[in-house]
Amino acid sequence: MLLFFAGGHRMGSTFQGLIVLHALKQLGIKYRQPDNAAMNVFHLEKMRAFLKAADDNPKWYYYAKSHVAFPTQVETVLAAERVRIFLVWRDQRDALVSDFHFSQRHAGHVYGSFQDYFWRRGRKVLLRNRLQQVVWDGVEDDRVRAWDYLDLVDNFERSAGEMVEFAGMEGVDIEALKKSVSIGQLRKKFNDPKGAFFRKGGKQDIEELGPDKRTLAAIEDITNETDWRRLGRAFEREDWMHIVAFGRESKEAGLRKTFHWWLFRTKRAHWLRREVLPKLYKLSPRRLVASILYRDQR
Repeated sequence: MLLFFAGGHRMGSTFQGLIVLHALKQLGIKYRQPDNAAMNVFHLEKMRAFLKAADDNPKWYYYAKSHVAFPTQVETVLAAERVRIFLVWRDQRDALVSDFHFSQRHAGHVYGSFQDYFWRRGRKVLLRNRLQQVVWDGVEDDRVRAWDYLDLVDNFERSAGEMVEFAGMEGVDIEALKKSVSIGQLRKKFNDPKGAFFRKGGKQDIEELGPDKRTLAAIEDITNETDWRRLGRAFEREDWMHIVAFGRESKEAGLRKTFHWWLFRTKRAHWLRREVLPKLYKLSPRRLVASILYRDQR
């Protein structure tokens, strides 16, 4: 059985995945993980190889996590027969607020204001999250199930029970599971006392961060968009530097994406993502223009 966690960015898929992983460990069930580099760079050919391995080994549990959003990525995952796909959704504005705090405190990015964050990073995050939700909302398949993030936090016993049942597990002690994988416990385990990564969430008031009318209007336009093609094109315009370097994530792998896959498997990739790419993205002409427009309107 392949357990595939495909929720959006800052939607709660890490928390969701940890709940099921702790259930597997509680029952003493061993599991295998995929080629994480392929999952992260969307190397579809190598993803298919892992999915086939999971189908060919029915006695094993497999665990995978990837923010698949484009139809080509979704179709690749759905091609596996023995798969259970876990989705988790969260209010889009709440996820945006969460990513703002995460990027400031944990990811190493520094922004002068919420506006600065949104036009340099947040708009791209929001576009992809909305794309992901629109695409998955169009999928009707018994192997796919979605949860609400607040239910994972506030109604843990019911939501966790539903997830372990969906994963085909029996005999899980939900109370013991709650003690081992609550938000508070995860903050202690991963040294995250202020909740930079593990945030309790809720429909946080985005206006407390002081967005201007232009930013709020842009957020509203994106969250109301229902055409995945328009969302995909807008995301790729924001992602053009990444596309030039590594190719489109929605396409089959070429030399650039294969290089990215190789790079991601090395320590160089962690340094590149932590130290180099954030600085390059801040120099993106689109982000610089947006930042100048915001500054001129203040």
